[in-house]
Amino acid sequence: MQQDQCCSPRFKLKMLHRKTYHVKDLQGEIEAHTDIYHTLDENGQKILRSLEGSDDAVLLQRRLDNMNFKWSELRKKSLNIRSHLEASSDQWKRLHLSLQELLVWLQLKDDELSRQAPIGGDFPTVQKQNDVHRAFKRELKTKEPVIMSTLETVRIFLTEQPLEGLEKLYQEPRELPPEERAQNVTRLLQKQAEEVDTEWEKLNLHSTDWQRKLDEALERLQELQEATDELDLKLRQAEVIKGSWQPVGDLLIDSLQDHLEKVKALRGEIAPLKENVSHVNDLARQLTTLGIQLSPYNLNTQEDLNTRWKLLQIGHIGMDVSIKPLDNVFVA
Repeated sequence: MQQDQCCSPRFKLKMLHRKTYHVKDLQGEIEAHTDIYHTLDENGQKILRSLEGSDDAVLLQRRLDNMNFKWSELRKKSLNIRSHLEASSDQWKRLHLSLQELLVWLQLKDDELSRQAPIGGDFPTVQKQNDVHRAFKRELKTKEPVIMSTLETVRIFLTEQPLEGLEKLYQEPRELPPEERAQNVTRLLQKQAEEVDTEWEKLNLHSTDWQRKLDEALERLQELQEATDELDLKLRQAEVIKGSWQPVGDLLIDSLQDHLEKVKALRGEIAPLKENVSHVNDLARQLTTLGIQLSPYNLNTQEDLNTRWKLLQIGHIGMDVSIKPLDNVFVA
C-alpha cells in the first residue's frame, strides 16, 4: 500500500515541486552572493595588475581562475538541476518561452549598448561611459550561464525526446500527420536556439568593439589632457615674464640692460612652446579623425591656448622691434 502511494502520480508531482522549491532556494542564495563574487573578482584583477610580473601575481591569478571556475560550475549545476526538474512539466512550452524571452532580452541589451554611443568629447565623460559599460559587461557575464544552460537543455531535449512525444506537444494545425507535427516542433526550437546563439555572439562582439573604442578614446583623451596641462603651465610661466615688463618709454637707462635680459629670457621660454602647441593641435586632429567630437570645454581650451600663444608671439616681436636699437647700442 505504501509502495503504491510512493509510485502514484500525485506523490511524484509533490516530490517534484518540493525538489524544485529547494533548487529555487539554492539559486536564491547564489544570486544573493553575486555582488560579493563580482567585487572579489574586480578587486582581485586590480591587485593583479599592481603585482604584474611577480610570483605573487601568478599565485593570485591561479586563485582567481579557480574561484571563477568554481563559481561558474556552481551556477551551471544549479541551473542544470533546475532545468532537469522542470523538464518533467510541459518542457517544450517552457523552452519555447525561455528562448523567446532570451531573444527579447538580447535585443533590448543590444539597443541599450547602441544608446551608449557616441564616444564623449572629454576624459571625464568617456570615463563615465566606461563605468557604464563595465556594469553592462557584468550583466552579460551574469546572463551567460543562463543562456548556455538553456541552449544545452534545448539540445538535449531535441536529442533525447522521441518523435512520438514531440508530436503530442505540438497540436496545431491538427490536420498535419504526427510525424510532421514533431518535425515542426524540432524546427521551431532549433531555429530559436540558433537565433539566440547568433544574437548572443553578436552582442558580445558589439560589446568588445565598444570597449576597444572606449579604451582608445580614454588613452587619446588622457594624452590630450596631459599635453594641454603642460602647455598651459608653460604659457603661464611665459606670461609671468612678459607681465613683469615695463613699457620701453618708462625705462630708465640704467634698467635697459636688465630689461634686455628679460626679453632674452622670454625668447628662451617661447622657443620650445611651438612644439607643445603643435602637439596639442595634432592630438585634437587625431581625435577628430577617429570620429570623436571634442566637447565644448576641450574646444574652448584649445582655442584659448592657441590665442595665448599668438599673443605671446606678437608681444615678443613688438618688444624685439622696440628694444633692438637699444640692444645694438649696448653691443656697440
